[in-house]
Amino acid sequence: MKVKTLILAAVLLFPNITNAGEWEFDATTEGKALYGYTNVSKRYRDNTKYNHDVLLAQANFSLSRQFDNDYALSLNFDIMGGVDKELKDYNQGDWGEEAYAIADMPLGRLMLGQTTNVAAQFHTGAPSVGALSNNRDVVNFISNPNWVRDGKVTKFATLDSTAIDTDGVAPKISYISPEFYNTYLGLSYVPDAYNRAGLISRYASYKEDGGYVAALYTAQELPWFDLTADAGFARFHNNDNEFSLGVKLQKGNWSLGGGWRKTYIDGQDKQENRSITEVRPEFFDAYREGEAYNIGIGYDIGPLETALTYFVSKASHSDNKNEIITWSNQYQINKNLDIFLAASHVNFDGQDHTTQENNSGYAFVTGIGINF
Repeated sequence: MKVKTLILAAVLLFPNITNAGEWEFDATTEGKALYGYTNVSKRYRDNTKYNHDVLLAQANFSLSRQFDNDYALSLNFDIMGGVDKELKDYNQGDWGEEAYAIADMPLGRLMLGQTTNVAAQFHTGAPSVGALSNNRDVVNFISNPNWVRDGKVTKFATLDSTAIDTDGVAPKISYISPEFYNTYLGLSYVPDAYNRAGLISRYASYKEDGGYVAALYTAQELPWFDLTADAGFARFHNNDNEFSLGVKLQKGNWSLGGGWRKTYIDGQDKQENRSITEVRPEFFDAYREGEAYNIGIGYDIGPLETALTYFVSKASHSDNKNEIITWSNQYQINKNLDIFLAASHVNFDGQDHTTQENNSGYAFVTGIGINF
């Protein structure tokens, strides 16, 4: 589905588009320069690079227009890139782009183009902060044999998140309902679920199949704390089912959150691990039947944010499993400069006991972030 066609469709939804408001242009950029030191268990040292330098950058551009109190439209283009990333998980490999339109109307919000699905947008889960704000970040410093995406091979033997991220930022149509008692309903239709920012291998027989995603999000002020929660469901390839849940409690400067995700396959279509080739290694799509959960606690005061999180994911029909404990910190020097400091301990278990299929150890990361 052409992104230009999706954006044109959003424009046609607006009455008198040329008669109200003025277009406003906005641009932001951000970058991270990170250094990490890896200390692994003795049996994995021959396969380990100890020092890592990772550079990340992103630029966001938007053209928006407010027509009246009920209608608004924005056209957005984001571009991002990375140097020395272990996972080539942008939608073009080392770099990627996202082009999308957002239309706000009395009947809700319509999003057309390259975005995450509504369940991923709504998901809360454990707090995320700084240089190791998600599970894939730590793989840039200590490799995970269960998660591989390079120029040739894609293998996700386990889930990498409690959010439904199978389709990455594949082009889609998403709808989010108006607010009702601080609650929103979201729906996404994905014509083609394959995307390099997701989990699907381009060599899978089902790579051109589509999917549907539904999600619910609520934010409530309770007597003792503020609550946000979400629930998501997705069905890909007509037989892959995914469920996700997320909860976050906020009290003053403290937050406590967690998430859960479950995947399984209906019917006779099973994982394609029995037709193993060089580009489709064993358990390359074992994420399709598995489970993941996380929990974490966060604290922020003034310019300082800190979070301690625990993540586990495992496959249902093999011994592939991940455990990641991360303490990540971010300190804002001023509006343009941040300092990062993080440490993570991991256990990555493969389907056998070879050193190539397992890893365990620590990653220590520091760096700076620049925002304009």
